[in-house]
Amino acid sequence: MRSAYLFTSLVLTLVLGISAKADENLNSTYKSMVDSQGNITLPDNYRREWVFLGSYQVKSSSGDGWDTHIVYTQPQAVEGYRKKGKFPDGTVLVKDVNSTQSEPLTTGLAYYSSDLQFTFMMVKDDNNRFPENPAWAEGWGWALFKPGIAKSETETWKGTGLNNCFGCHLPAKNNDWVYTQGYQQVLQN
Repeated sequence: MRSAYLFTSLVLTLVLGISAKADENLNSTYKSMVDSQGNITLPDNYRREWVFLGSYQVKSSSGDGWDTHIVYTQPQAVEGYRKKGKFPDGTVLVKDVNSTQSEPLTTGLAYYSSDLQFTFMMVKDDNNRFPENPAWAEGWGWALFKPGIAKSETETWKGTGLNNCFGCHLPAKNNDWVYTQGYQQVLQN
């Protein structure tokens, strides 16, 4: 009986410890990627170290062809979503928007992402940390990065710029502003 109690206690301690570590890793978002004014910095190595959530093909805003949207997040964010059905505080979603190329291959006409046009980033904020910063609204921080620049161009996101984010994400407002339908294989696995 005592050994069963010890085993149960050990398992519970491990589960709670892992859960606390995941929460701690997401909370580090506000230490490593967001400064005290709410300015957002693109994380290093997200393409190699984070989870690939999924990708979308979206008609190019220029009207010519399609863009490939490739989305990544922290492993802990996926764990949190699987447990609670929503992205936890500190979640970062990084979306690379690339041009799309095509060419005939022996397997048929192939389409693939090519040049990076920009990177878009959302940071989950359940605590309304930056109420005076216009790049933070509706429970998220919103940022845009040009290729090769790791600091957000916050001036472009103030006022009408931030409203442009909402314009694209408005259909997903009731889903916490995120189009999760393209990520179901990862989020429900």
